[in-house]
Amino acid sequence: MNTIDTQQEPVASKAWRPRGFDELGIVLALILFLLIGALTNPYFLTFTNLAGVLQNITFLGFLCIGVGLTLMSGEIDISVGSTFGLCAVVTALVLKSDYGLAAAVLAGLAVGLACGLANGVLAQAIKVPAVVITLATLGIYRAIALALANGSPVGGLPENGLFFDWFGQGGIGQISYITILFIAVAVVSEIALRWTSSGYRLLAIGSNPRAAHLVGFKVERTRVLVLAFSGLMAGLSGVCSVAYLNTAGPTAGTGYELSVLAATIIGGVKLSGGRGSIVGVLLGLCVIGIIQNLIVLWGVSPNWTQGVAGLVLIAAMTLTWATNRKDRINH
Repeated sequence: MNTIDTQQEPVASKAWRPRGFDELGIVLALILFLLIGALTNPYFLTFTNLAGVLQNITFLGFLCIGVGLTLMSGEIDISVGSTFGLCAVVTALVLKSDYGLAAAVLAGLAVGLACGLANGVLAQAIKVPAVVITLATLGIYRAIALALANGSPVGGLPENGLFFDWFGQGGIGQISYITILFIAVAVVSEIALRWTSSGYRLLAIGSNPRAAHLVGFKVERTRVLVLAFSGLMAGLSGVCSVAYLNTAGPTAGTGYELSVLAATIIGGVKLSGGRGSIVGVLLGLCVIGIIQNLIVLWGVSPNWTQGVAGLVLIAAMTLTWATNRKDRINH
């Protein structure tokens, strides 16, 4: 007769453990950085600057949603930056080939979905963690993007008022339509995570995959699907970047992996899976965006941006380790 490790918490209780404490800590951190910004630069709290911060984190935000859900399922996708760049290049090339806007958008989304699906299928087929596969595909997808674009940005795209002017540059007030789309995707993802059986299964699998398998959850299929969704989010972000920039660079998205992981971990997503929320991920993303904005306002060289993200990630991982150690001692 199969037994479940008694050292593990029951799937349901661990998967649905209250997340308010984690999010409260992130809110306090966010308030702290807002205060620092307000006290050190008079321009920081202006609506124009904050709207700019929101715009700057939007493309990264799509990736954070996909990677956040992947982490919650117990896997890690570090190929999203390369997938983002590849999808942007494919979208621009199809547009430039005069196949039409619908074909270009669908091509970008399809490539993202295919990249994520390939990551998931390979990881489950050869029984290795997805982080190993995505470490390999990070280089493969980037190489494909560089080859397709001949190593140069894809420009000279045909005029399209709907895609570039209305969607790419338009918005409500200073909030762009791309940002509004991102917020809508985030809301739907949070609702699906908190209030649907799919969200329950995802967190249960991340919490204790063995126990989840014993109660009948499809662990491998769920992880393949969530990795495919991560690729789709990278594809959507890549398509939106083409609309916003009217060009696509094959090196676009380089280094995004670090910022995405920093935002999700700061946002309370557990590295080992089973815990987290999209709200927390968005709060972590805002912290990263504010830090990057303050670097610019303070006149610090942008070369330090990735370094700061790395330091914040180390701090977040240290905090996660300390919290887990406290939990182990209490239990």
